Amino acid sequence: RRRFERALGLGSAVTLVGLLAALAATDDGARLLGLAARAAEVRSRVGSGLGVAALALVLAPTLAIAFTEVALWPMRRASHFELGRVAAAGVAGLTLGMAVTYVGLGTYALGELGGKVDFSYFRTARASASTRQIAASSGGEPVRIYAFFPPLDEVGREVGAYLDDLARGTAVAVEHHDRLLAPALAKEQKVTSDGVVVVTRGKLHETLSIGVDPTTARPKLRTLDVELQKLLLKVLRDPKIAYVTVGHGELPQTASAADGHSAASVRKVLEQLGWTAKDLGLQQGLGTDVPSDAAAVVVLGPQQPFLASEVSALERYVQHGGHLLLALDPEPRVDVAPLAAVAGLAWQPAILANEKVHLRRAFNDSDRTMIVTNRYSSHASVTTLGRNAATAPIVLAGAASFEKAKGGDPTLQIDFAVRTTPDTFADANGDFQLTDATEKRASWSVAAAVTRPAEGGDKAREARVFALADADALSDAALSNEPNLVLLLDVLRWLGGEESFAGAPTSTEDVRIEHTKQKDVVWFYATVVGVPALVLALGLWLSLGRSRARQVRS
Repeated sequence: RRRFERALGLGSAVTLVGLLAALAATDDGARLLGLAARAAEVRSRVGSGLGVAALALVLAPTLAIAFTEVALWPMRRASHFELGRVAAAGVAGLTLGMAVTYVGLGTYALGELGGKVDFSYFRTARASASTRQIAASSGGEPVRIYAFFPPLDEVGREVGAYLDDLARGTAVAVEHHDRLLAPALAKEQKVTSDGVVVVTRGKLHETLSIGVDPTTARPKLRTLDVELQKLLLKVLRDPKIAYVTVGHGELPQTASAADGHSAASVRKVLEQLGWTAKDLGLQQGLGTDVPSDAAAVVVLGPQQPFLASEVSALERYVQHGGHLLLALDPEPRVDVAPLAAVAGLAWQPAILANEKVHLRRAFNDSDRTMIVTNRYSSHASVTTLGRNAATAPIVLAGAASFEKAKGGDPTLQIDFAVRTTPDTFADANGDFQLTDATEKRASWSVAAAVTRPAEGGDKAREARVFALADADALSDAALSNEPNLVLLLDVLRWLGGEESFAGAPTSTEDVRIEHTKQKDVVWFYATVVGVPALVLALGLWLSLGRSRARQVRS
């Protein structure tokens, strides 16, 4: 007993030292201890380290003493007590105190090194590699970012941490200002409220309003990297126009389809990259020529054939250095071979299937056409996917395949950027089985990046075409799979000559969960009937087990 009392006394002494250290870190405490003359010097040298040391010296002994006293309380009148039990309680308290101290030391070290780790649910997105590449491409005239937030504002701290992180290693200059303390600058940047970020380069000026209310600012903080990337692109390069073909039964451009068979996300991605999307059909002149201001033309799963004059217009556009995204689809049974021929490709309409590697949707053999692949080439259009191939498989829902056209244009350089896994077969007869003698397993080419170099090697005038043998891979449903989204982002950047910006921006935005009526019915009966039935079955099983045990004992 005396041994434990000495240990408790030692713990109390250490706790007292910790309290004195914490007291010395304050102005009143330093004055009380006669250290007022050196208080500023002590604080400048040790800073918050003294507070962490005080925490360690107070918390660990205090918890050890508390745990030991709790273990000793039932034995307070006993002549002897259980040494092992009391010692284990004291060690447990000491261990817990040291663990908390370890967390404090880690927080202190991160603060001194300028690091930040955010485990909160409503965390702010961080600067992605693609945003850094965009910021680093400012050239001779630098980009300057102004953040107007009140001092000690919670949202301002989050935005400031993001901007300071972006500024490290790039030519971006970041300034933090209080709008009320810098009225001339706020007026110059046309800022009339708090919580505003302004991105400028020369005479170009773009504004992002975030606000200072944490509740309303959370959605914008989650997508801060996406939004800032848009502003950077607007001030760093001229606007680009992408013409999306219409009038041939292409994927709808509005999110109206319940199964996600629409392409509203494609327009959203174009906007995110700073492009302007416009319709292009016969009414807009596709039967004659592609507009001269087209930075790219996008064809998304036509279900009706293109007229010969429209195909000719696309062909002339490519011959003159145009950029074209062809997302073709075999399911409508439309002859899209003339469109594939524009890129020097031969269209193979048989739908690909795989018995082993596929997704489950209808839970029958038709699911075998929902193939998955991570076989990418080293082409610039699939740079990000190629680097992360092991964890970035794309989904193809009913894909066909391409081959190099025989007797095609020899000036075209074709790189089959995406291939299927070797055990995939072309289901020529549509029975989802490898039964026909003409069907075979192979690694099929489902995407091709095609270029025609310009004279003199001028990259700006180089023709570029990316052909994808499954338009559904770019539908809203498929783009919920992040690798499919990364594929679209990198392809559009390659078509726009911005392959150095490859990569997806970071976002902590929640993915919207949608239920069909059938799913809601299943969830209703599962919760109302299934869960109570499971609890009842478990209770019956336990009761029967106990009754059998009593019978055995008797």
